[in-house]
Amino acid sequence: MSDLEQRVDAAVESRRDDAEEFLARLVAAPTVLGRERSGQLLVARRLKAMGLAPVLRDIETDRLRGQRGWVPVGRSYVGRPNVTATHPGILNGGAGAGHADGSGITDGSSSGAGRGAGRSLVLNGHIDVVSPEPAGWWSRDPWSGHVDGRRLYGRGSWDMKGGLVAALWALEAVSAADVPLRGDVRFESVIEEECTGNGAFAARFDAPHADGVVIPECTGLEAFVSTPAVLWVQVTVRGRSAYVGHPGAYVNAVEHAAELIGRLREIAAGRGAEHLTLSVGTIQGGDWPSTVPLECAFVCRVSAPREGAKQQIEDWVTAASEPDPWLREHAPGIDYPGFQAEGWSINPSSPIVAALAEAHSTVIGGSLPMVHFPGTTDARAFGARGEPAIVFGPAGGNQHAPDEYVDLDSVLLVARVLARLIVGWCA
Repeated sequence: MSDLEQRVDAAVESRRDDAEEFLARLVAAPTVLGRERSGQLLVARRLKAMGLAPVLRDIETDRLRGQRGWVPVGRSYVGRPNVTATHPGILNGGAGAGHADGSGITDGSSSGAGRGAGRSLVLNGHIDVVSPEPAGWWSRDPWSGHVDGRRLYGRGSWDMKGGLVAALWALEAVSAADVPLRGDVRFESVIEEECTGNGAFAARFDAPHADGVVIPECTGLEAFVSTPAVLWVQVTVRGRSAYVGHPGAYVNAVEHAAELIGRLREIAAGRGAEHLTLSVGTIQGGDWPSTVPLECAFVCRVSAPREGAKQQIEDWVTAASEPDPWLREHAPGIDYPGFQAEGWSINPSSPIVAALAEAHSTVIGGSLPMVHFPGTTDARAFGARGEPAIVFGPAGGNQHAPDEYVDLDSVLLVARVLARLIVGWCA
C-alpha cells in the first residue's frame, strides 16, 4: 500500500468503535414510513461534526408532480426531509469549491457546494425501514441495536443503515486523513426507498450531475448490476349486498378475492421467475362477521420484465377473472398505489464499476461478484438521469424479517472499500 492508502485505512480503523456505536443509535431510531426525521437528524449531526454543511429538505410535491419517475401519493411530506451534504473538491486554481462555513444544519433548498475540478461521486442511501410487525416474532426489541458477537440486530440494521453508516464512515476517514480531492463527494440520505423511490427522485431532481454513484445497499459484498421493474398493484373485488342468512342472494367480495388470488398465483408460477413474480402483501375486506363484505382489496408486489409490466399484469387479472362468472361481469378494479419502478442496469465495463472492482480487490481480494437483484433499488433514479450507479454493501441476514442483523465486520470492509474508492475516483 502507498502511504496515502495506509493513512486512509488507519483513519477508517481508528473510527471503528465510534462508527459501530453510531450505527446502534441509528438503528434505535424507528424510521418507518412517516417517521424518518429522527434518523435524518442523527445523520445531519454526523455530517456537521465532519465539518460539512448538511441540508435537510422536505420533498416539494408541487414542484415534482407530473415528472417522469414521480409516484403520486396522498400522504404529506412535511417534516420528512432528505439530508444532503457535499465534501467539495478542489478547483483548478487550487482553492476549495466551497467549504462548510460553520452555520451547521440547514433547512432549505441549498444543494451544497459547487463542483470541483475532478470526477464527482455520490454516496446515496435510504433511512426508511419497513415495519417490524409482528414485533412478537423477534427475539429482542426490533429497535434495540443489540450486538451479539459481531452481529448488530434491529430493523433496518442491514437494510440499509449498515451501508449508510459505512459510507459516512468512509467519508469521515478520507476527510480526517486530509486527502486532497479534486472531485466533489455528495452524501445523500433519502426517504421512501421502500415504497415509492420519491426520496431519491427528489434528491436528484436539481442536483449536479454525478460522474459516479455508489449505493451501499444490503448486497452481501456483491455488486448489483441490474434490477427488474417492480410495481405495487391493488386489485379491488366488489360484491353484492344481501342479508348474510340468505345464501345465494349475496356475493361475498372476500371469498371471490381469495379465489382470484389463487388463480393469479397459478398464472405467475406458470410463467416462471424470468417473467413475473407475485406476492400478496396486504388484504382488506369486511368490518363485521355478520355482514357480507362488499369490497375486498389486496395489494401485490410484482416484479416483471422491464417493458410493458402494467399491461402484462392487467392481462393476468383479466385471465384470472375469466373462470368466475361474477368477475367476468364485474371486472376487478386495478390501481398502482406505490412502487412503479422501472427496471435498471449498468454496463459492467463502466468506469465506476471498474473503480469499485479495483478497490474491492485491494481491500477484500479476488474479483468483485456482479449479480442481478430480483428487487429494486434507488439506482434507477440515477439511471434515469444517465448517471452511472453501482450497488454494493455489507452482509447480514433476515432482510424484511424478524431478527434482522448486519455483520459488523462486513460494514468495516465496505467502509474501507468506499474510502479507497473515494480516493481513487475523486483525487
